[in-house]
Amino acid sequence: MKRWIKLIAAGAALLLGLSQMPVFSAEETTEESGIEIDTSGDLTYDVFTYREAEDGGWMITSCDTAATSAEIPSEIDGTPVTAIGDAAFMSCNFLTVLEIPESIVEIGESVFASCSILYQVTLPEGLCTIGAGAFESCTTLLSLSLPSTLTVLPDALFYNCTALGTVTLPDTLTEIGDEAFYSCTSLTSVELPAQIESIGAYAFQNCQELTTVTIPASCTTIGSYCFDGCQALTEFSVDAENPSYLAQDGVLFTADGETLIRYPQAKADTAYTVPENCRRLEDWSFIGSMTLEEISFGSVSEIGEDCFYYCTSLREITLLEGLTALDGAAFGYCIVLEQVTLPSTLQSLGDNCFYACTALETVTIPEGVTSIGAQCFYNCGSLKELTLPSTITEIGSYAIGYYDSSETEQMERMDQLVVNNAGSDAVKCYLQEWEQYGSTMWYWLLAVLIALLLAAGIVALVLIRRSRNRICPTSRHAAESGKRTSGQKKKKKKKK
Repeated sequence: MKRWIKLIAAGAALLLGLSQMPVFSAEETTEESGIEIDTSGDLTYDVFTYREAEDGGWMITSCDTAATSAEIPSEIDGTPVTAIGDAAFMSCNFLTVLEIPESIVEIGESVFASCSILYQVTLPEGLCTIGAGAFESCTTLLSLSLPSTLTVLPDALFYNCTALGTVTLPDTLTEIGDEAFYSCTSLTSVELPAQIESIGAYAFQNCQELTTVTIPASCTTIGSYCFDGCQALTEFSVDAENPSYLAQDGVLFTADGETLIRYPQAKADTAYTVPENCRRLEDWSFIGSMTLEEISFGSVSEIGEDCFYYCTSLREITLLEGLTALDGAAFGYCIVLEQVTLPSTLQSLGDNCFYACTALETVTIPEGVTSIGAQCFYNCGSLKELTLPSTITEIGSYAIGYYDSSETEQMERMDQLVVNNAGSDAVKCYLQEWEQYGSTMWYWLLAVLIALLLAAGIVALVLIRRSRNRICPTSRHAAESGKRTSGQKKKKKKKK
């Protein structure tokens, strides 16, 4: 018994010792970044692996993911440590504070990605480059000051850093990459440097606490959807010397005023009049503006995709002559929208155009419209009357007359809807299927029931047949045995 106890204790001690050893994977591909890390030929120092960098110094290539602290050396064996390789600290889930030595001039991609409790990092002056996604999903990182030697903020640098409240950007910065601050939901303000030239697509998307943005004179490029989902944003301001952009009443436009780029999502006004010289509303430009009740379109002849999606206070719209298309979910989830006036120049309604406009009761689509996209009026639960033109040649699936029932949690037909002037063949075909939808469902259910009954009958017959096959051979054997016995007796009698 004592021998077994000793063996168990020795095994436990061995496992404990192995668990405390640094873990260095010779080759690993991280799911988050897709970066392949090969440290098979690297040297080890403390909790790190390292190799020679391109500049002749050392590059840190990995760190033990169980480390609670990691002091990056400024030199090893007299040679300076100048770089940190791609994904070197990725998923070091116990690392909380890190100070990077002055010798480091380069940090690779995804270096600290998913270090879930890393809340403080000190970057050195002299750092020249930092890779994409370096701090991605560092969800407890609170603040960071970037060194003056940086000129470019790479893509997704602070992607999903949800606790990041303040960032100090250096005056030397000229470029902010795509998704650089995406979903930094605690970021309250950011001061763009005077030399900034471009801001990438989605750069500040979903920064829910960001209240104001000032665009400097040097900034000539702002990427698509850059400030969408900024639920606290009240106004934009643009330097008067900026050649590409301007702000009017806190709203961001192109410099010529012809394109409205972004209406601040938290702008308190309940009514807005688009300036007369504006011709286009950019994609997503009013999305999520929840206080806006009325809008006057001025001279707008083009409305971008999903433009007024989730404007939950918008009550009435009158679109101007000259507008030819409504793309995507232009008014999707405008849940209090009661009245819609469409222009005679309109030719198409996009997929989900009026999706879940639950207060709409009547809509007239003008002659000239040729296509209605899929689920265009889906979940418009109050829609009672819809007038369609004879010009429609295409109508998407479930475009009209369907909703998701909260009771059955299934798609159902809107029986109260009356469709007028359904003259085109495409509409007639669609409505025929729509009118048969309920009965068709019953036919399918009946067909399934019949199929189940037939299947059950076949199974029952098979089981009965098998049961008989198990009994019949024994009976035949007994009968044949009896015949043989009787025949033998008769033969014996004849011999006597």
